[in-house]
Amino acid sequence: MTLIAPNGESTVEESPLLLAPSLNREAARTSDVAPRSLDAGITWACLASGALMCLSPLQYGYHIAELNTPKGIITTCDKDAMHWASLPLCLPMNDAMFSLATSIFAVGGLLGSLSAGWMAERWGRRGALVYNSAFFVLGPLLMALAISPAMLIIGRFVSGIGSGVAVVIAPLYLSEIAPVKYRGTLNLLNQLSIVLGILFTLTVGMLLNEGPYWRLSVGFGLVLACLHLSVIAFAVESPRYLWSRNRRAEARNILRKLRQTANIDNEVAGWQSIAHSDTAGEQPARLEASCETPDPDNAHELPLTGNTRDDIVKANDEDELLELRSERNSVTIFNIFTFPEYRKPWMLVLLLQFGQQLSGINTVFFYSSSVLEKIFSSHVSSILTVMIGVLNVLATASGALIVDRFGRRPLLFSSMAAMAVSVTLLGVGLALKLNMLAVVSLYLVVASFAPGYGPVPFLLGTEFFDVRAAGAGGSWALAANWVGTFMVAVAFLPLQNLMGEWVFAIFVSALIVCGVVFYFKIPETKGHTIEEIAKKLK
Repeated sequence: MTLIAPNGESTVEESPLLLAPSLNREAARTSDVAPRSLDAGITWACLASGALMCLSPLQYGYHIAELNTPKGIITTCDKDAMHWASLPLCLPMNDAMFSLATSIFAVGGLLGSLSAGWMAERWGRRGALVYNSAFFVLGPLLMALAISPAMLIIGRFVSGIGSGVAVVIAPLYLSEIAPVKYRGTLNLLNQLSIVLGILFTLTVGMLLNEGPYWRLSVGFGLVLACLHLSVIAFAVESPRYLWSRNRRAEARNILRKLRQTANIDNEVAGWQSIAHSDTAGEQPARLEASCETPDPDNAHELPLTGNTRDDIVKANDEDELLELRSERNSVTIFNIFTFPEYRKPWMLVLLLQFGQQLSGINTVFFYSSSVLEKIFSSHVSSILTVMIGVLNVLATASGALIVDRFGRRPLLFSSMAAMAVSVTLLGVGLALKLNMLAVVSLYLVVASFAPGYGPVPFLLGTEFFDVRAAGAGGSWALAANWVGTFMVAVAFLPLQNLMGEWVFAIFVSALIVCGVVFYFKIPETKGHTIEEIAKKLK
């Protein structure tokens, strides 16, 4: 731990408990002069680490839309196109097989999401994404070298697993490194990365939409994976995760770097309260009979009492007890709903993510090309589809600028209300063959979804759980999202054949019902620590 000596020089000691009381008091006074970390903004160190980790959800955005543009040249061969070595020019398949290649991505994503919590606890937030890069390397490689539809489908499934892990861990990491006042702003880097990935794949698909070049389009994810692997080492591990693993000196050092201040005691105090509440009433008699043992990383905050060697032994015993308690009462995807304090937030994040898919946003993206091609040429339609991606990025960025100014609830409800109106107009435009109304509605739906109902469920999913349940809660949240994606994708066309354009009434109804439930059940989290939010939800 680094302290400031009276002469102004920094000193590093193995154990702060070995310091003289006078030096402890001097370090405390020096720390108090520095700005509080709770009042800190987003520093360059914090932004850089967050941006590097967000290369992972960017790959998810790239893969989710990578088959949209090149569908025709993948399934149908152009005899005049150039052949590449021994690889087939195309992979002939019917609509059912291509639909499987598209939807299998969600199945892989579900598996990845359910595994992400365990990975995040086992290897840490950064470590889990390093191991997860294996899926992002193997998936694109299989698709780019595919010699059969089955090989393409397996590649999509593998990429889906990596994507499922990425969209759980990245927002969790962002919330854990972000300063309290700007947690929403930093967390929206996750959604911004996803929509940038979508825009990127739409652009690449448009440029390489010819002959065998679809292999370059689906294989470009390999370049992104290698880029991520080469830079992720420069991102720091989550200090909250390190603290939960009793690596407290390391957690404090990283927190100082992220906040660019030495005065971090108030922020760390919230983490301590969670750790001590977990072990309340379970200390053995030999520790209960003793005086309160100072935290080894906070020695300058408490006066030393008794024998110094005994204090050190007691502190080490307490760390071991905390670790044993953590292992015995660990929260997993299999038992999170058995903890009363996590049951309500667990149900809310499930509804947030499942309800997001019931808004019909993915069917809107599915409709975009067909609606635009009714009015414009194929080339113009491709450009306008890319413009939808640009609008998605701009609207998401606008949400990042205002989420910590106006709060989560106003952004969420205004977004849902605007979506209800826009989806209604889209259904009317399609039903009455009002093509221009349908086109305008497409852009309105995206513009209303992107700043609010798109990123806020991801943000709230990381704010509703403390560090002990963050991994398991995030896994369930994104699992609900994947299940909703798959169900809507499977049911939409049959329902449209049965109901016609009235199928959009289902999406509008879901928006209204979910909006009412969220209004009464979801608290405002702006400006509150994770621990304060957890108390609100009890």
